Formats: sequence, structure tokens, C-alpha cells
Amino acid sequence: MMMPLRLNVQSTAWENNTLVLNVPLQESKGIMEWKDSERMLVDSDGLSFIYVLENSEGFIYIAIDNNHWEDLREAISNSSDVWIQNDTGEKLKLSSFNKEMEYLTENIKGNANYGQQMEDEVMKIFGTEENAG
Repeated sequence: MMMPLRLNVQSTAWENNTLVLNVPLQESKGIMEWKDSERMLVDSDGLSFIYVLENSEGFIYIAIDNNHWEDLREAISNSSDVWIQNDTGEKLKLSSFNKEMEYLTENIKGNANYGQQMEDEVMKIFGTEENAG
């Protein structure tokens, strides 16, 4: 089994009510054939949320670092669709994005297992008044 291919989201854009995550082209050819694993992981060291996709060669990790979390929060609160896209305009919808993000952000709040920095950052961006307690 190959190591997962990690693609860091380079920039984000809003198209109508859809959040588009732009990924580097050279590794993301054939993006439309990728399979949605419908799950997410946390990379505490990289302060990133990772959406898991698969292709014939193995897993692909779409890593979204904290520079883009404001957009993620907006997508969740507006129940926006989230897609990845490469430079040629090929796209793939991340169908479980909002559900997974809600679960993870709730889980991380007040949970030292993810590391202090990750927890602080999540609280800062995804924390809400009623959860600040």
C-alpha cells in the first residue's frame, strides 16, 4: 500500500453558495474519478483538517490548514457544498464535509488529546459563545 498522497489546499474561492478548495494540478489529474471516502482526519501538528479520498493507487489526503478555516466555518454554518478543484477546472464534491467537520470540531473543543495548539485554534475559529463555558 502506498503512502497516502497529501495535497495541501492552496487557496479557496466561493462560487454562489459553494466553497471551492483549490489543489495543485500535477498530483490531481483525474480528480473526477477519485472516490469519496466520506471521512476526515485531524493533523494536529500541521493544524490541518484532512478529507480522505481514494483512487486506484491508494488514499489521497486533502489537507486544509488553519489559514482556510474561516471559510470552512462559513461553509458549515451555511450548509454550503464543498468541492475540490484543480487548475483545469476538474472538480469533485466532498459529500460528507459538513457532517464530519461538525463532529470533529465538537470533539476537539475541550479535548487535550489533539494538542493545545490545535484545540486553541479550533476554539478561536469554530468555538461559539455557548460552548466557551
